[in-house]
Formats: sequence, C-alpha cells, structure tokens
Amino acid sequence: MNLRSFINIIDEAEKGYANWDHEYPVEYSKHLEKTFGAPDELTDEQAVWHNKDGFKRIVNRDEYILHGSPAPHYDFIYCYIDLEVPEDMSDELAKCSGSILIDHLKNEVGARCGSLTANAVTLNFVLDVVAGRAEPTKDEYESRILGQRKMFEKGETYSNEWWEDQSKDADPNNPFYKDMEEQVEEGTRCWKGYERKGFKTMFGKRVPNCVKREDRYIVVDKFNDPVKLFDDEQQAVEYFEQNYHLLDSCEHHDLEESSHAGLRAWFGKGKKGGAGGGGWDRYNTKGERIGKCGDRKPGEGKPKCLSKARAASLRAKGGKKAIAAAVRRKRSKDKNPERKGKAINVSNKPRKKKK
Repeated sequence: MNLRSFINIIDEAEKGYANWDHEYPVEYSKHLEKTFGAPDELTDEQAVWHNKDGFKRIVNRDEYILHGSPAPHYDFIYCYIDLEVPEDMSDELAKCSGSILIDHLKNEVGARCGSLTANAVTLNFVLDVVAGRAEPTKDEYESRILGQRKMFEKGETYSNEWWEDQSKDADPNNPFYKDMEEQVEEGTRCWKGYERKGFKTMFGKRVPNCVKREDRYIVVDKFNDPVKLFDDEQQAVEYFEQNYHLLDSCEHHDLEESSHAGLRAWFGKGKKGGAGGGGWDRYNTKGERIGKCGDRKPGEGKPKCLSKARAASLRAKGGKKAIAAAVRRKRSKDKNPERKGKAINVSNKPRKKKK
C-alpha cells in the first residue's frame, strides 16, 4: 500500500469519528484499530468489526451509558457470540445483569460493558450457565466481574478458554490504559474552562476533580450533558447522590429555564451539544430543529431543547413524529413560555396507558 492510500484511510477514519459526541469510545475505537485494523463498518454512531478476537461481532457505539451494577460505570462496547439459550433461562439471566442481551431468533448472545474484557467475562458467565457449570444468579455474575477487576488492579491478566484477547485488553500494562492513566494524572481530561482541583473516586475510578475556574461544580447526566452548577462541592455531591436514578434516565432537564446565568451561558455555547454545533437545539411541534436553546423568538411557544444524543435517540424511535410528540408533551405540562423559576422536567418518553 502506498503512502497516499494509507493517508486516505486515516482521513476517512477521522471523518467517521468527527461527529461522535463521547471522547472515550472514540479513543477506545482507535485502540482496537491498532489490532483489528479499520472497522468493517464506520458511521456517525458506531464502529463494527466482524469475526474478531473470538467474537462474532464487536460494536463500539458513540454512547456512554451509566450502569450501576456491580458498581457504577459506563457502558459503550458490545460483543456478540453464537449461542442458543433455552427460553426458560432468559428471565433468570436478565435478572443477573442488564448487560446480557439475548436474541432467540438469531441464537445470539451479546454483552454490553465498558471493555472487551468485561464483555468476555459476561459472555463466559452465560456460556457456563447454559452448560450447567454455573448458577444463573446475580451474586455469581457480579463476583466474576469484581474478581476480574481485582485481578487488573493487582497487575494480573484475566483469560478464558475461548477469548483470544489479541488486543491485550485484559493486560494491566496495555499502553492504552497506561496512556489514559497518564492523561488523568496530568489533568488533561477536564473540560475547557474547567481546572483540576485534586482527585476524587467516581464510578470506581480515580478521576480529576474538575471545577469551573470560578470555583463552581458541574453535575452531568449519563449523556455527559450539563444538569446543574453549584458553588459548593458538597452540595454538588449531595445533588448527584439524591438524583442518581434521574441522571441515569432519559429524562430531559430543562436547563434553559435555570435562573443560574452561568449555566445558561455554558448550556448555550457547548462545543458538541447540538446537532449543528454549539449548545443544545430547540425543536417545534413539527419535530423540526429551529435554532439554539436560549434564542427563542418573540411569540414562540415554550421551547423544548434536546442534545444531539437525545434528539438522535428520539428520531431512531419514531422520526420527527417522536420529537414533535415530546415538544407537545412539554408545552402541555408547561404552557406559559414566559414563566420563570424552577424548571418543570418533562420526560421525553410517552407515558404508558393504564390497562
């Protein structure tokens, strides 16, 4: 392969990740490319490799899903194997972990975790359950995940009989994890406009304590979207603990109604928040993107603002109609566009009708 062709391949890969919202999945994808080569499929939402590393399919998605079991962490990487799971085992396995994905029509099982290693542990657990070598209990599953984590922390490498681990993902000395560790140590992972003030443990990892330079603390949801700013660190921690389940849901926080001017400014100027660049976008009752949050025109109804990730999620479920329905729900619950004060949070999801 000549140099020009190689550069073209790199350019195409960079374009593919240019519209991704989450930094860590991008870095992880590039980490996998060093072993598996360019993805077989690469879109604005996911990178896919087929028949690699003992897996039928590896899917790295542009998402960062907050998952609380066995300890809070983020999921974004999916791995699949061919396996016929008896239907009477489905419910028991589902109770073990929301990371276990069973497709009876395809005779396929997937795992959604934060690394290939965790997926290999999860799928090995399912294999053992189906073969009768393990009980389908949550305690058994979580003990395996926590056991793998302890091995990693002690410098030991997890392995099993079928997973090849060509990328050395389970190796604690893998340069990828060392590089990420160094980035944290150097404090380079704080947002622009924020600075590191020591470290804290969050979701089981040591991370920089990033605060706005005016000594304000920001709480984000599972999409890494800003929810609220605090002047006091303890208040921010308490807010996070009290609203953990809300931050982990698809509820929409109407930040444009916040009386905190600093948050409104951040919200309106975020680099990657909206589909068109800049902060979040506002939508009308036709499901159309009509501008940025905070730029409502005179006479316009109550704005419904969505991040790129939330808008894409709604669009995938029902196109513009789903977004339009979310706008109508917002306006029905909060009719006065000039209302000030505490935000009224309205779910993006329609309520299920009672039977």
